[in-house]
Order: sequence, then C-alpha cells, then structure tokens
Amino acid sequence: MSIKKVELLAPAGDFACFRAAVNAGADAVYLGGGQYGARAYASNFTKDEILEALRIAHLFGRKIYLTVNTLIKEQEFENLIPYMRPFYEAGLDGVIFQDVGVLEYFRENFPRLELHASTQMTITGAYGAAYLKKLGVCRVVPARELSLDEIRDIKEKTGLEVECFVHGAMCYAYSGQCLFSSILGGRSGNRGRCAGPCRLPYTDNKGRKQYPLSLKDLYTLPMLPALIQAGVDSFKIEGRMKRPEYVAGVTAIYRKYIDLYLENPDRLYKISAKDEQCIRGLYIRSDTCGGYYQNHNDKSMITLKEPGYSGSVPEVIDAVREKYLSKNILLPIVGTAKIYAKEPAELTFEQADISVTVKGDLVSPAVNRPLTEEDILQKLGKLGDTFFSLTKLTIDTDHGSFLPVKALNELRRAACSELEKKCCERLQSVDKKGWHFLEDLRYKRNDCNQETNVVCVLVTTAEQLLTANSFSGVRRIYVDADLLLKGKLSEECFLPEKQYILALPYIFRKRSYLYIDTYKKIIDSGQFSGVMVRNFEELEWLNTIGYTGEICSDYTLYTWNNAALQFLAKQCSQITFPLELNQKELEKLTVDSNVVFVLYGYIPLMFSANCVKKTLEHCINNSTGTNNRYHLTDRYQNDITIVQNCAHCYNILYNTVPLSLHKQLAQILKKNYQALRIDFSIEDKQQTKAVLEFYFNQITCPETEITVKFPLGEFTNGHYKRGVE
Repeated sequence: MSIKKVELLAPAGDFACFRAAVNAGADAVYLGGGQYGARAYASNFTKDEILEALRIAHLFGRKIYLTVNTLIKEQEFENLIPYMRPFYEAGLDGVIFQDVGVLEYFRENFPRLELHASTQMTITGAYGAAYLKKLGVCRVVPARELSLDEIRDIKEKTGLEVECFVHGAMCYAYSGQCLFSSILGGRSGNRGRCAGPCRLPYTDNKGRKQYPLSLKDLYTLPMLPALIQAGVDSFKIEGRMKRPEYVAGVTAIYRKYIDLYLENPDRLYKISAKDEQCIRGLYIRSDTCGGYYQNHNDKSMITLKEPGYSGSVPEVIDAVREKYLSKNILLPIVGTAKIYAKEPAELTFEQADISVTVKGDLVSPAVNRPLTEEDILQKLGKLGDTFFSLTKLTIDTDHGSFLPVKALNELRRAACSELEKKCCERLQSVDKKGWHFLEDLRYKRNDCNQETNVVCVLVTTAEQLLTANSFSGVRRIYVDADLLLKGKLSEECFLPEKQYILALPYIFRKRSYLYIDTYKKIIDSGQFSGVMVRNFEELEWLNTIGYTGEICSDYTLYTWNNAALQFLAKQCSQITFPLELNQKELEKLTVDSNVVFVLYGYIPLMFSANCVKKTLEHCINNSTGTNNRYHLTDRYQNDITIVQNCAHCYNILYNTVPLSLHKQLAQILKKNYQALRIDFSIEDKQQTKAVLEFYFNQITCPETEITVKFPLGEFTNGHYKRGVE
C-alpha cells in the first residue's frame, strides 16, 4: 500500500517554541510577527527573530509559514508590503491569510510566495476551495467542522493542498464567522483578540447553569490513518499561545505515530498507553474529543462542566524538557581535510547528499614541529555554536607541513558557512505564476448618478415578508432562500412593484447540495432579480451554473479595506459593508461600487455546527419548521436567542439587543450609500411593523428631533462609534 508523506505543522508563539518544534521533529512551523497575526496576545516574533527562524528552519530542511491571518484596516495597508518584503527575500515558505485584500496585494507583489487560505476564511467545501484556487491559492485550511468525506471531496475535486487541525483547542463557532467577543467587548476574533465568551457559563431553558458553548480539545492520534487516507497534506497542531513543553511534547508524539503509520500502513495501528498518558499530561483543556471528522455535531464534544486546563503532569513536563528543550538538535556531518605543504589547505564537509569544498591559505613546510593529525582534528572539529556535529574527519596530510591556528579556524568557518548556505537552499519556493487567476470581471461600475439611500429589507419569516410588502417605501426585499424550501411562500407573496433578492444560507456545505437544484429552479424562475451570497462557496456555485444576473454580497464576506472592496466589486454588483468598522474607518473606504449599509438588525454573534438544543435537550430535526429557537441567559441575565437552521444543520446565536443606528441616521444619509438595509431575524409581525414605521418616520425627518422612542426598547450602536482594535 503506497501512502504519501504528510507534513507535521507545529505552532510557535515565541522563539523558544520554534526551537522546541524543530527539535521535536516538526516538518514546518507557523508563527506570527508583531503585526497582522491572529494571536495578538502571544509573544510573537520580532523581524530579526523571524529571519533567524527562517535560517535555522531551512538549514534543517523545515519550512516556515507566516500568519497574516487577520482582517486589515485601510490605514494598516501602507506598512503591509514593507513588513513582508524582508521575509519574502529571505525565502519565506508560505503565508497564511484571511483577507482577500491581502491576497490581492501578495499576489501582485510576491509572485513566488505560497498563499495558504486560513481557516478564518470559512471554506466549507470544494466550491469555495476551487474559487480560491483560481486566485492563486495553493493550500486551503478548511473549516474545522468538516467531515472526512468533505475533506476528501475538496482534495479530489481541486487538487489543492489541504491543511487540517489535528490537536488543540477548538472554537465553538465557524472560524471567521464569530462576532461574539467583538460585539460584547470590542475584542475581535477577526483581529486575534478573542476574549473567549464561549468559555463562560450560561443558563438554559430549564434553569441549569452550564457551559454549552465550550468545546473539548481536539485529539486525533487514534484517527491519523483515516486523515491521511482522506487526503490531508498537512497535520496542524493548534497552540501559538502554548508553552514550549506543549509544543515539543505534542509534536514529538504525533511525529512518532505519523512515521510509524507511513513506514508500514498495513501494520496494526495502535496508540500505546504510555503515549496516551503522556499527551494527556500536556495542558489538556478538561477533556478531549475527535472533533467533527466523524461527527457532524454531538453532545460528547462539549465540556458542559466548567472548562479549564487540567494542568500538566510534572514527570511528563520534565521528560519533555530534558529530551527536547535542554539542548538543540544538530546536523551530523563528515569531513575530509587535505593539508600538504606548498598547496592551499582544503576542507570538505558533507551533510546527507550535500557536499562543499573550500580552500584556505597556502600551507608552509614545517620548520620545527609539523601539524599532527590530532592538531588538525582538534582545530577543525571545534564547530562551536554552529548547527553541525562532526561525526568523522578523514585527514590527508604529508606530516611535514604547518598552518597557523588562525588559518585553520578560518578554513573551518568558511566550510561551515558554505555548507549552511547549501543546506538552506534545499528548500526553494515554488513559482506560482502558473496558477490560473480569476479574470472574469463581469460587472462594470454603475453610473454615479444612480439613486441612493434606497431602503431595503432582509426577511427570514413569511410574516416579516408580508409586513415588508405592505410598506410602499420598501423597494427591495432580500428573502431567506430556505423560506421557499419550506413551502411557506406562495406566488401571492411576491408583488410586481417590489424587487426581490434570493438570500442563500450563511453556511453552505455538502449537506446543502441537497437543495441546489431547487435553488437553481428558483433563480431561473425569474421571480428574483438577484442573489445574495454569504460565503465563497455560493459565489463559486453561481459561477459553475453560469449565473450572469445580479450578485449581492452580505457582510459575512468581509471588506475591511479598499483592496478587498475593489476585489469583491469585480464579482458582485452590490456589497454590504462590514459590521466591525467604526465611522471613521468606513469613511476611508472608497465607495466606487454599490454599497449597502446595515441600519438595523439583531447581529449574529456566531454561526456554529454544534447545536445548543441538541446538546442540552435533543435533536428536533425540523427541516420544515420556521421557528426553531432556543434561549440561553448570560451572567448579566440577558437573553440570547439561538435559531436552529435544520435544513443546513447550523445554529445562529443572536445578540441580546438589536443594532439600531437611528441616532446616527442624519450623518449616514449624507454619505449617499446605494442602499440602507433593515434586517429582520427573530422579530414577530408586530415588532417588524413597529421597526419599519419607526425608521420611515426617521428617514422622512432625519434632522428633526423625533420624540418617538425606539419601539423595541434597548438597542446598541454596534461598532459604529467604537470599532475594534
């Protein structure tokens, strides 16, 4: 049975962790610098440390991937290229990114740099992966929620390298689609500053105080063969906030079992009790689970009891320190020295299949005491602080010659320097110019005299749609596509004077493929003038079916900077501004495309594959229902509404109060955005009507002090004033 070699990718939050990863056998290390990385609270690396890490890694035949996996504000783009250039010139092996604006910049400025799509991009299937491949991406880190079957599908249909997490802490939400920490405390997960609200206690419908949003740590050692057979190219260990002992210990054990399996795939694969005990003694959070590879969701993945590190076993930590941290690994080399009078001294060093020969000063005939072999060995064998260990030196000498100690030292240093250079050249970045780049720029910029401040409404229930229809001022309505799956809408629900946009699901996975024929029939019916996409999966699916109509992007496709905005404008005729930028940051974005600004709505705090209701009660599997809801109460007695989307099997956790920017409406209207959006999700008919009446009164007299109070009571300004760090 022939099985390909796979990469073991270890984390490093600082230089000590980097050395621990190398010593323990990692094939590659991912790390972050002082900027742009999604672990803002890790020690991270200075510029010089990254350059030194690159030198050491390449010397040992290992790779370095730099994390630039946050969303980047417009004012931060100025320093992006100068920040990256030294690492690119030093042979950086790859960059992990989230922001499509960053992708555009790197593709243009660093054509030989491998581009790895972060799990923060929420790639959930072959459609999204294929889309990124067109953009020059060579590796994708898909959503952690994917099954082995979905991973296999990505690999077989795209041929991209697939990198998957195999060990460590897990987010409850789809990575990149979580605003929980951001909305509650201003610390954005999209900026590497998550405060971890999913680790807090919540009270359920029965009054039980539990931890229903806290996932156990991922542990996949028993399923490594299945992951390899599914086509995973890189096994990624989570932990850039972890200690060197964790990095070394976990890396060493995964290294052991990967090698054991690859050496003989037909041999019985079994984890020893000793190794099982060892890995559980390395800072495990409460307990472990196998993740989503074999379960779509499950109560067994949740801690429920208070999460926290169960500590570490002192004996395990001491053993790891002794074996991997007390001394650094060295490359064994052999050498040959040739010392003959009246000839240049010559020294050859060999490491594996690499050989270098250097020549030194002219050797003199000995006047008094000639150099002995012991003298030569003593001087040439002192490799000092190099990364080499001389295991054998063959000496060829005439026994009648002399060379000063300084000359012998220079000969040794020159040979070590040349050998290090050649070893580092073993890894060369692959030129990615051959990748096909997306060139289909289907949409032209619209006329600048187009109508502005058009009020549009997003609806998720039939009664919200009927209510929106009753308002003459509502010209455009985004309709949740799943309403049509449920048979809740008749033709009478659609009025000829209104414009309707089909809003596709927030999460689009292989399970959703059950409905794509229905979606296509709906699109082809002519009932809808456009389609709203929430992710790259849907954008590529529309490409594959030859759709040429209007495409609108939701705020879940992030445009934090002009590069991202302009990129998305090439494929979408309408773009919704993100929710995490403040007023000043939004004003830095050049509005040369049709922009939608969200005025009102309950903000989705997160989207999750795990189901709160299934965890705390049972699975309702109500794919035809409209109000699948559950409630949690936080520590401040605020009610969090959770909607179960059973058709696509994901949860949406909504903020406790709605976003409402009615107090800022006058200045927003002056910006003349193409559309102002009012989003309805968990509101009933009366609340929907009250909000629409309130906003139309406000829009009619934006400069006038209106005494009517906001109809739903409490509200939030979101990030319009404060923004995120």
